[in-house]
Amino acid sequence: MLGRILSPIRAFNSQARLFFAVIVGLTFVADGLVSVLLNLYLLRLDYGTEFIGLVNAVGLLTFGLAALPAGILGSRMSPTALMKFGAFLCLFGGVLLPMAEWLPPGWRDLGLVVPPALMFCGFAFFFVNGAPFLINVVDDAYKHQAFALKAAHWSLAGFFGSLVGGILPGAIAGMNGWTLADPQPFRITFALATVVLALSAALSLRIRPLPPKPKRSPREEAQDRTAGGTGWASSILMLIVIMTVIRLFQVAGSATAMVYFNVYMDQQLAVSTALIGAMAAIGRLTGVPTALLTPALVQRWGNIRVVIGSSLVATLCLIPMAFVEHWLAASFGYIGAISMMSVRYTAFIVYILDLVPRSWQALMAGTGEAAAGMSFAMMALGGGFILAAFAFRDLFLLGALISFIGTALFWLYVLASKSKRKLKPAL
Repeated sequence: MLGRILSPIRAFNSQARLFFAVIVGLTFVADGLVSVLLNLYLLRLDYGTEFIGLVNAVGLLTFGLAALPAGILGSRMSPTALMKFGAFLCLFGGVLLPMAEWLPPGWRDLGLVVPPALMFCGFAFFFVNGAPFLINVVDDAYKHQAFALKAAHWSLAGFFGSLVGGILPGAIAGMNGWTLADPQPFRITFALATVVLALSAALSLRIRPLPPKPKRSPREEAQDRTAGGTGWASSILMLIVIMTVIRLFQVAGSATAMVYFNVYMDQQLAVSTALIGAMAAIGRLTGVPTALLTPALVQRWGNIRVVIGSSLVATLCLIPMAFVEHWLAASFGYIGAISMMSVRYTAFIVYILDLVPRSWQALMAGTGEAAAGMSFAMMALGGGFILAAFAFRDLFLLGALISFIGTALFWLYVLASKSKRKLKPAL
């Protein structure tokens, strides 16, 4: 598997390889280790599901709210400068997180909410501006491979982060005579994770600005004038709005699985922390081969069919989580949803970025990630209240329903756009 990942990397230039290295470090911590341990850490501090939902929702909402200005600024400023800002902001949040436990009782709640939010904000700036950066530093022939490798690195880093998150607290507890019911092992694990964030932020400083945009040909300028400046821009903005709404609904099911899988396993099924970390790690690892297969799937079936198919499979994976109360069923559903996320993201991001000119790509990526963050926040916050009144089954079914609606909306958009193209010659 590592050979499948490393071999294509050599075909890309040093800037693309540097981007992959930074994304690995950030996702190792933010999307691997912290995603596994933060909820468990809060449970050890005697917080309930409502506060856990609030912490996750604020962080994810911050990601969503930051993604939009990150995209707007990226279309006007240097995307690489904003990527560096994001990496260092993520480091700042990581440094603050293990300090929250020492705050006075009146301030501790805020101290547990703000650091993850800062990490998500920094991750949004790096991630949003990383999409137009990556698509412009690789050749067009390799863009699907580039984003497949991005998803593969994301999954692989999440795997190792989840694995370390499942093992390290137990090792720290054993060395110090604590148990995993104590919060100290989790706090020390977060402190050690800042070393990885610091290395990632340092590497981001070596990312160079994108080369200047190529000068538009007289023919392209004439086409834009014929289309009409305001009308042309309005049509692009409408397209961005449509894709944003689709993504808002589309990722809800995977968001539900990602946010509440560890809480479900810990509280409902009484599964050990090591097993939770192992299952989360397997889910991340499964995303590596599925991401690497995406270019072949796209070549055979096309972006549209791959997006729809992977979205439907991810939605169906929540059904066993809802109806079978066993850790194997929960793990199967979680692993399936996470692995399909890699496929859907790779096909969808290339599809939407190809719909708009380079000057609009950062905004398209920003609104898309804003929608994803809002969806995650919606399911995290709403999930906390749903679990207080209902059950995990109801939460997983709701996530599946919303995702299905998103898939249906994308299918309807594709049908409408095809009908519009057929009607054009007759107009």
